Order: sequence, then C-alpha cells, then structure tokens
Amino acid sequence: MWIGILVLITFGICAVACLVISIRGAMQGKWHIFIALLIPAAGIGGTIIMLVARPISLELFGDSNLEVLPERAVAITGDDLLAVHNGTWRFGLSYDGDTQLFHWYDEAFADDGGFSGRNDTGQAWSGGWDVVEDGLCLTRGQDTECLSVWQDGDLWYQTNHRNEIVNRYMVMEAFQAPKGHPTLSQEVLQAIIPGRTLAGELRFHFGEPFYSASFDAGSDAVTVLRGDTAASLETEETGTYRIDEDDLLCLAGVLHIADACYAVVPRPGGADIVRDDRRIVATVTELK
Repeated sequence: MWIGILVLITFGICAVACLVISIRGAMQGKWHIFIALLIPAAGIGGTIIMLVARPISLELFGDSNLEVLPERAVAITGDDLLAVHNGTWRFGLSYDGDTQLFHWYDEAFADDGGFSGRNDTGQAWSGGWDVVEDGLCLTRGQDTECLSVWQDGDLWYQTNHRNEIVNRYMVMEAFQAPKGHPTLSQEVLQAIIPGRTLAGELRFHFGEPFYSASFDAGSDAVTVLRGDTAASLETEETGTYRIDEDDLLCLAGVLHIADACYAVVPRPGGADIVRDDRRIVATVTELK
C-alpha cells in the first residue's frame, strides 16, 4: 500500500511541476511550452484524481449503496466466531465494491481454515479464513480482508470498518449428493418437466424455502411460487427454463439463479436438483 501511495505522490508532484511550468510558459508567450506541458499535466493529474476520488469519498461520506448496521445486531466474537464458521455454509447477498452491484452468493467454510464460494454470475473463489482480533479475515491469493460479523436473528451480517453491511446471509447446513450419483437423462427430463409442476424445498435460499415451479409446455416459461411453508406459497417469480443436450435442467431468473444448469438426481421419494460441485440446490418431493 505504501509503495502505491509513494508512486501517486511522485506522479502528483510531476503533474504539478508540469502545470506550473506550462503556466509560466503561457505568461511569457511561449505557447509551444504551454501546450507541450499542459497535456501531461492534465493526463497525469486526471488519472490520479480518478484513482483517489472514490476511496477518499468513501472514507468521508461512506458508500451510498450500503446500509448501516442496525442497532439490534449482536457482535459475534472469539470462540463463537470460530464455531459459526467451522464446517458451515451460508447463502445470501454480497456487495462488489468495484462494480457497485449486489450478487447472490454462497460460501462453504471448512474446519481446516479453507473456504470456497461462487456467485450468481458464475465467478468462483477459494482461500483461507482465520479469526484475528475478533474479526473474520478472508485471504484470496495475496489479498486479505477482515470483516466484523454480526447476528440479527436468522440473519447474519459482515461489515466493513465503517460499519456498513457488505454481506448479508443465512447460515445453513451443506447438503451434497454422493459421488458418482446417477442423473436423469434428457429424454426423461423432457417427459416429466414440460407441462408439469415440481414442488419441494430449497437448500439455497434467503427466506421462503418452500417452492412450487410450473413449467410451460408450449414455451420456455417457468413460474415459481415461494413461501415459508409448503401450504403458504404467496411470492411469485417468473423466468425461463431449458433442457440441454448434457442431461441438465437450466434455469434463469428464478430461485436466486441468474442463469445456470443442474443435474436432476433421483432418490427414494423424489429427486434432488444438483450443482456441478455436488451441492444440492433444491429437493423435489412432489411432481404434479
């Protein structure tokens, strides 16, 4: 960091020097000197301003895209912080400060200090985690970020040093299909999905875990009803689906899925919708 600051200061001094000399050239009527030095002064100065304007603005005024931590949230520290990350998995919304967008994401934390995750754009990551001075520190490659962790009922928050919520999630049990699991073929999927309704429970959810998905037979439309119980499905989502040649069911725009494909794995009493890393996204307990 200090090397970067030193580089910015050096280039800043160069930009100011070019600007001063160019102004002196203009005062003396030496317009060729004025133009020749004004261009690098403007270029270097403008670049520095673009690099430092947002970080300075964030420190002074905060990020307008983020919410401040609610007062009712309780800090999780020490052994409790270790316990909630040893062998656990979470799903929720994460903020990308570079694009200033929120993405649905999930992360799995192992007992040995490793973690891995991915978001709804298909971006995946892995690294190590540790608890340092009551903060959760995540290391990806050469970058380490330390965040505070808070609990508000079933909802969890991770906050930056300005107490702004950068991640919000629910802690859940990780469900995985067995290795070498059999999957339903494209022909079987074509026979049981178009024109039918699948119902069950989501393993990736941010509330309202029960669902009913109706697949239109004459188009690629899918309508999903969601609720807190199987008997109270009141929230409606619409999206699209397709069954591809790799024996996968692909969904877009529903169930927190931007666009992704899944295997359908039969099991006694139903089936599981499974991601490529064997994580079970949803169970199917009813076919109408």
